[in-house]
Amino acid sequence: MQKNNPHIFRIDRITVAFLILFLGSINLHAATQILIIPFTVIPQSEAVVAQQINHTISFTLMHQPNIKIIQSETVFSSTEMLTPDFQKKVSQYASEQQCSHVIYGNVNIFGQTLSINAVMLNSTNQTVDHVSTESLNQLDQIPDWLNHWIHTALKKMTTSQSSRYQTIQKHIQIENIKDEIIGMDIADIDQDSKNEILLFSPKAIRVVDKEFHTIHIKKSRLGKTIVYARFVDNLEYPPFLVVSETTGSDINTGLYQWKENQWHLFQNYSGWFITVLKKTNQIIAQQRRHSNYWGDIMHMQGHSLSNLVPQIFDMPVDANIFDFTIMHANTKPLYLKYDKNDYLRVIRDQNLLWRSSQAMGGSIHFIEIQTDAGQIESTKRKYLPSRLLVCNLDNNPFDEVIVCENFSNTGRLFENSRWFSQGVVHVMAWTGSELQRMWTSTKQPGPVTAYALEKNGHTWQLWIACVLKQRNLFRKGLSRIAVYDIQ
Repeated sequence: MQKNNPHIFRIDRITVAFLILFLGSINLHAATQILIIPFTVIPQSEAVVAQQINHTISFTLMHQPNIKIIQSETVFSSTEMLTPDFQKKVSQYASEQQCSHVIYGNVNIFGQTLSINAVMLNSTNQTVDHVSTESLNQLDQIPDWLNHWIHTALKKMTTSQSSRYQTIQKHIQIENIKDEIIGMDIADIDQDSKNEILLFSPKAIRVVDKEFHTIHIKKSRLGKTIVYARFVDNLEYPPFLVVSETTGSDINTGLYQWKENQWHLFQNYSGWFITVLKKTNQIIAQQRRHSNYWGDIMHMQGHSLSNLVPQIFDMPVDANIFDFTIMHANTKPLYLKYDKNDYLRVIRDQNLLWRSSQAMGGSIHFIEIQTDAGQIESTKRKYLPSRLLVCNLDNNPFDEVIVCENFSNTGRLFENSRWFSQGVVHVMAWTGSELQRMWTSTKQPGPVTAYALEKNGHTWQLWIACVLKQRNLFRKGLSRIAVYDIQ
């Protein structure tokens, strides 16, 4: 009978079954990508032990449906693991592999006994989720020890992820606004070190204070619908308000400055829709000439806002300026966009990395556009997507995305008549393989149409607007604004 090598531990069927059942009870909310770095073993002649440890960890994790494993091609020595900057180094390495967590460790064998050390590191913020060291009498005890260690590490990781975003489950403030609010911004508009709230509807832009007292109302130009409005104060130019309006065929974007408690037009760009990419601080624009034609997206550049010149903007995806944004995930920029059916897509270098499993967004904001099908003049509605807001809530290398999800009883089947009964707002984080929901607001009593973030010390406040009544010929719109604390 062949003798077993005492320095190679065995994983029998009972152990395997126990691992599967034991770990099957752990339910992580979304896929997490984990990098496994081979354990170092002293003496090096027992390197086969490191291989067996790697197999055990991989085998255990592969039975978790919400865990994705990446095997490291780089091996670190035990000396490197003792250096002060190792955690920073390995976190960077894990981020390059698009992993949010990394597992590494070492084993020291002393005759008949051994010492094993294992670490679960959160690479996004370089903090240790779980670390443990144990002295064992024989190598065959390693599988059971690893089983317990991984179970504890996953529980701590789950707790860390689920508590990453917390909300005070009460509204700080609820306010009804007699208008159909479709956009919102929070900024220090009058430069007095106190933020004001910018609200816009299809027919008016208003500035209010934190008690919702109206400071100023600017109505849309005659016959035009407001498509986009945003106050911009983070560029190299003086702060300004950009307002894009259209009649469906006649398009215009005006730039305004705030003086003496009102907006003053200082530059006009006829024929252009203009927006600002928050993450990259770029002014982008797009012409629309006729029917459904949307021109190329351009980057507006110049020494002043009065003489911006369109330059080619390199786009890896087909889009108009309202249905995409850019986010960074510690690597090359990611393009986040809606497709024609309101499904979210994440794209890098023309490669689709992820697509949502259900429709997101959902907009009631539209413009009438002229069509010329077979020389028959008609109009149709062009719905403008809900805002994709990119931010960094926790100062780690990965961005978060704020996006709404409105629920439709009609399944969004009718192109010229969309109705949503209620909606929520999600905070989502890019894990390297998908956008993972980290926090969801309570359901709002109408479609969510606008949201904005404001930082107060160590907390963020999320302002959410939903429409209770849409504006028509016979009545004014009615909206509700609620505020949440996100820690």
